[in-house]
Amino acid sequence: MQINNRLFSLLFVTFLLTGCEERFPVYASFCTQEEAPSLSCLRYPLVEPQDKLRLEEALGVKEDPACPYYVKLTKYKIGQCNNPVVKSTGSDFEGYVRLEILKGFTCYYKVQSDYKLDREAAFKRVLEQSTIDLKQKK
Repeated sequence: MQINNRLFSLLFVTFLLTGCEERFPVYASFCTQEEAPSLSCLRYPLVEPQDKLRLEEALGVKEDPACPYYVKLTKYKIGQCNNPVVKSTGSDFEGYVRLEILKGFTCYYKVQSDYKLDREAAFKRVLEQSTIDLKQKK
């Protein structure tokens, strides 16, 4: 009987912990329907140093200051929004992490994932998806 209680407790705790995992979708696309060229270089302006290292590793492209393509990383928290409608109705997520690759003001590639409590998990999802998408282009 005591073994059954312990087994039930273990299963219950496991169920609770797996139920807390964020399962937000990742939205990714190349911005034009035309055949987009593969990237041989990138710039990482205005990206924090620790994020830059993770991006370089995930994308497989080291920084080239002369490159026309650059990375724009946005980590947005809705709590920063002052819109009274958004504040009063709440939402299913707290913010989002978006990675864009641009050439000038023209979008080349965009990937985004929302998050509720774990911004780091959203960043990991974005990195994983961008790694998959951009490696297929090479």
